[in-house]
Amino acid sequence: MAKRDEFTANTKRILAERAGQRCSNPDCGRNTAGPSDDGSGESTQLGKAAHITAAAEGGPRYDPR
Repeated sequence: MAKRDEFTANTKRILAERAGQRCSNPDCGRNTAGPSDDGSGESTQLGKAAHITAAAEGGPRYDPR
């Protein structure tokens, strides 16, 4: 299996903050974080960080460069 180019937790946090906790897909724009429904007072992260090109060989939009 090919090695994936994963985001660090810090990179995910920075991306989410820079996007205003909203989906960056122009057809979406939904919130990517919100209150947890377990009564803990914590938040739930709903968004996913996505690569512009595939994170591993054979993935969608793979670019060997």
